[in-house]
Amino acid sequence: MSGFVFQWTWVLSLLLLALPLWWLLAYARGKRAELIQAMGGGMSTQRQLRDTLRIAAFVLLILALARPGYAPEKLSISRTGRDVVFAIDVSQSMLAKDVAPSRLEVAKQAVRDALATFSNERVSLVVYAGSATIMCPLTYDYDFVRYMLEQTHTRSADFGGTTLQSAVEKVVDQVFMADRAGVQDLVVMTDGGDHGSQMVKVAELLKESGVDLLLLGIGNPNEGSPIPIKDAEGVRTLLRDQDAIVYTKLDDSTLRDLAAQSTDAEYVPVGDQVFDLGQIYVEYLTGRDVSASVEGDGIVVYQEGALFFVIPALLLLLLSECWGAKGLQLGQAFVVVVCLGGLQEAEAATKQLTAQFAEATKLYEEGAFTEAEALFTEVAYYGDEASMTPSDLAAVQLNRGLCLLELSRAESEASAELGLSYAQQAQLAFLAAKRYTPQMERSGLRLESTSTWVAELQVRIAEEAEAQDEMQAQMEQLVELLQALLEAQQGLRKEVTESDVDRRHPKRAKHTPPPPPIVAPADAAAKAPIFVKSEGELKAEAERIHIGMQKMDTEMTPPTPEGVPPMESLLADPLKLMAKVPVAMERAAGLLGAWNSWPAGRAEQQVAEQLIEEILSLLGNNSSDESEGDEWDEMEDYEDFEYSDEMDESMMSSMPMEGDFAAGGEMQALPVPNYSAEDILVEEQGSLQFRQQQRAKANAGKVEKDY
Repeated sequence: MSGFVFQWTWVLSLLLLALPLWWLLAYARGKRAELIQAMGGGMSTQRQLRDTLRIAAFVLLILALARPGYAPEKLSISRTGRDVVFAIDVSQSMLAKDVAPSRLEVAKQAVRDALATFSNERVSLVVYAGSATIMCPLTYDYDFVRYMLEQTHTRSADFGGTTLQSAVEKVVDQVFMADRAGVQDLVVMTDGGDHGSQMVKVAELLKESGVDLLLLGIGNPNEGSPIPIKDAEGVRTLLRDQDAIVYTKLDDSTLRDLAAQSTDAEYVPVGDQVFDLGQIYVEYLTGRDVSASVEGDGIVVYQEGALFFVIPALLLLLLSECWGAKGLQLGQAFVVVVCLGGLQEAEAATKQLTAQFAEATKLYEEGAFTEAEALFTEVAYYGDEASMTPSDLAAVQLNRGLCLLELSRAESEASAELGLSYAQQAQLAFLAAKRYTPQMERSGLRLESTSTWVAELQVRIAEEAEAQDEMQAQMEQLVELLQALLEAQQGLRKEVTESDVDRRHPKRAKHTPPPPPIVAPADAAAKAPIFVKSEGELKAEAERIHIGMQKMDTEMTPPTPEGVPPMESLLADPLKLMAKVPVAMERAAGLLGAWNSWPAGRAEQQVAEQLIEEILSLLGNNSSDESEGDEWDEMEDYEDFEYSDEMDESMMSSMPMEGDFAAGGEMQALPVPNYSAEDILVEEQGSLQFRQQQRAKANAGKVEKDY
């Protein structure tokens, strides 16, 4: 195979025009000389040299029109005339990076590789996840298909998930035509993991419509990979399901089963290896019918070399026009300026990149890794093999990877997920350095150590997620215990209320005899010890809950470095309130021992209930029952309360009040609220977020997976 050829050899026949053109120029020179001589002039016009330059420029332009080519490359080409539909899985699991740069990008590049080998095929593009979308109908316009490939992303499908059946139904019903049965191919690129397709029905649809299926499984089938996504604020994170990181791998068995159910299906598990879809498709067509074909197993593509002839031709024309005593000097100066200008521009670009590299290296040594990485990235973006050697480009990528690795280790202390993102970018940088200079050992060693670091971060992220789940479970258990304690306290207070009598006197007219004295219930003396015992049991339970909350607070509070004030934990305020609950219950138990002090005991019981309700509110639980506010009605109008003459004197002496109940020395007033409007809004926002999380978790089992 020749290294240099003219692709349009018939254009070379135009070179024969150079002879008559030279004769015409010579004839014109003769006539011009005769005219000058007749007019008495004798100045030489230098026309012959100028005409020579013009003829040379003409010859060079003809050679350029003949499409000179160099660096030939042979490409296999298929001219089958079949209809080919590329169906790409765009579910979120295709964002996994177990194949670089991601499964979805590898699938899109595979389609581009296949299009480079096509000639007579009509091509269509379909994407699918939970539903299918036709991005491009059957067409011969491969450039349009490539354009639609650029627009393909995980939001191209209307619904999340992975349902191959939706793609097959869409293709059979709306893309393929019945009169083309037998020469129609569906090429599916997916990582498997189908959610709800009936594979038997898929095989039947393909058979009925005469569609051949080529399945390509992309992804690592043995080791799961996390799915990087961006949240609503554009922050890179990992996909989670019920607060656990989702790991995805190639579902090899499902794809093999589908291929086994159809006689016209073939499955190729490309996994995480490099592959050429064009070559795979050519091999796949072996033995299949075609609608049209041409001989030949490939085409030879040359790099275009017309500029090597056009530029000298233009320079020769410029010199011919500037020829003369002064014109020659001007033309020569112009050529020198053009050449030197290009060299100076290239040299200036190289110097600028070199200066940026030196500045980035200095920043790296000073520990300014973020600024250094930005400069290395800029040098890598603008540098090319024309301005920098491969070893220089490899050094840029290696140093950029080192910056990213340092950022990963620094950020991983606060966020393992952010550290993982930096580490994966460092992997790609080291890999790029290895591509520029394969013999560079440092990049290979860094790739190995970075892979180990990535694995450590993935394990750490999984452990943190597990610890978070465990802490969430403990928090839910704490809320359940507090709710049970609140209900038990409310039930005991209600029982005390129902066992008592109405102590309020009806209003009476003047000069009417006083009402009879209030008499204690007959079973008051028997029930009082029971109430005291029950209240004591609730007090013991409250103390156990308090101890458990203290233990949780210790586990949830991370250690702080020396010199840094400790952060207030989530349970700081609930702990302060919970410490008061057993105290209120102990007071209530002391007051429930005597019938006369039952109202004060119920007041202390309600104080304990209000404390528990406030704790539940701080923890964001709004499921507690509404307080029975109407029970306070029984305690109003205590101005009319009178003690019975038959009350035992010892009972009177044991009561913690003198005269009016509200003036009792043991009755503790509720604290005056000191919350500002801002505090209340912040507290309510926290409660709202917690309730939303609880509702989302409760509904998680009803939502189908969308990855």
